[in-house]
Amino acid sequence: MSDPIALWHAEHINFAILLNLLEVQLDRFHRGKAPDYELMLDIMFYMTHYPDVLHHPKEDLAFARMAERQASVRPIVADLAGQHAKLKHDGNALAVALDDIVNGSITVREHVEAPGRAYIAAFRGHIDREEGEILPLASRLLGREDWEAINAAILLLEDPLFGKTLDHRYAALRRQIASHVRTSKATGA
Repeated sequence: MSDPIALWHAEHINFAILLNLLEVQLDRFHRGKAPDYELMLDIMFYMTHYPDVLHHPKEDLAFARMAERQASVRPIVADLAGQHAKLKHDGNALAVALDDIVNGSITVREHVEAPGRAYIAAFRGHIDREEGEILPLASRLLGREDWEAINAAILLLEDPLFGKTLDHRYAALRRQIASHVRTSKATGA
């Protein structure tokens, strides 16, 4: 079995890449330039169909086991589980607004930019808290048997964007990620 904490961390890195790409598009939008709405929609489709369907439910199961082992963790995991629900709600709302734009509906700027920035900030804060507080605790509190039980209780899906079997829906998004990574390396960012 691969290291579940390393996988958890790697998924956070992947999500951060997508949040960065979404932010680039929102910055274009803010400057009055045309963002790539289809790319934004692909990002949000992924965020609402992978993290919200597999990553966060798996975390919730890990949170429950951690809370069983250490009572002092309960308030933290309860707060993070609540954040999962809010991220899912806000992500779905943003995806709907972007889908409306891509499909020809007129959407006012406030329905995309402010919710998009709020979603990015909330998701980044969520990741930071998990990285700083939860992953070290999970590493200490959860063993191989816990992870086997968690994996058995959840539908395991291959990551359609960052996994081994890639979904064709995300081809343009993969190209954009590769371009973003090359640009970041070239500029030292």
